[in-house]
Amino acid sequence: MLKYLFVLITFSFVLISCGDKNNGPKKTLTDKEKYSYDSTDLKTEGVDNSGKPFVMEYKFKKDDKVVYRLTTISNNSQTIIMDTTISNGVTQKIIYLIDLVVKEVEEDGSTEAEIKINSLKLEASANGQTFNFEAGKDVDSVKTQQFAEFQSLYNNPFSVRFSKKGDILEVFKADKISNKFLELKGAADTISVNDRNLIRQDLINGVLTPLITQVIRKVTEKEVYKDSTWQIQQAPIPLMVYQINYTNTYKVESVEKLNENRVAVIDAGVDFKYSGESKVNQGNVFYNFNKPLSTAEGKIYFDIDKGIQIKSRTKTKLEISYTMEANTPQGKQKGTRRDVITNTNILELL
Repeated sequence: MLKYLFVLITFSFVLISCGDKNNGPKKTLTDKEKYSYDSTDLKTEGVDNSGKPFVMEYKFKKDDKVVYRLTTISNNSQTIIMDTTISNGVTQKIIYLIDLVVKEVEEDGSTEAEIKINSLKLEASANGQTFNFEAGKDVDSVKTQQFAEFQSLYNNPFSVRFSKKGDILEVFKADKISNKFLELKGAADTISVNDRNLIRQDLINGVLTPLITQVIRKVTEKEVYKDSTWQIQQAPIPLMVYQINYTNTYKVESVEKLNENRVAVIDAGVDFKYSGESKVNQGNVFYNFNKPLSTAEGKIYFDIDKGIQIKSRTKTKLEISYTMEANTPQGKQKGTRRDVITNTNILELL
């Protein structure tokens, strides 16, 4: 299940790269406030017409604390046609409340922060069945084991270092999360040291880093203003028989005002390129893959003066289809399969 979570998060966060001190009393949110997300455009206070170019960078100070709500919504529909037609559908919504506390800021702007997921709620449905889980409230041992990959994230802080341009330099101190996962799965006393380290590193690469890059997005090095564009090339990722080469694209749609600060409103997209052999033989089964169809779009709001992301909404869609043919004792059998996966991520600074 943890491996499945890594794969799901990796694709759903494809569109990821792109303060003042707050030491007052922490507002306690009700459950309704915690888990009520807002997917609409940010309401700003007009357009900044100064025409002044700007540089985007993070401007955290030591002891700053911010809280984000991250909502991820995934839908996967699958249709298999052979002698009969089989259709399956899975919908999943996860809401995280994420604390970020700044521990150190170096002279070059590199920041070390502690990250803690203080609330997490999952709602899912699959083929008529529904599943619900809220970390910290669902304490039944069977349920916490079933959702161990989510329960282990709850209230177990880890640390991250990032540059003022949003490059993730290091993710560390994740032992509490991986140890909790192994404990819930009943493997804490039997797993080898090497396997324990591999699970921790898989967790960092496949779960924690994609989550962090929703909050700390990589931003451009150059000076920009309205209508400025830039691109960020990403590392290729495998998808079945293909390799996905993709580039994040950005354009400053406008510069607006909010609480006297300038806010860059950025359109985000992705250019996809696929490489690989579309025809594959496995044993006596022949597969013919169609080229995947992919789209991505998003909007990011970045407070230029405070140096912090205040909201984003991104959506990706992927369609995969292929035919299969096999020689069996009953003769030649043919079939087709089609999967459509959509992922929406909504980040809000609370």
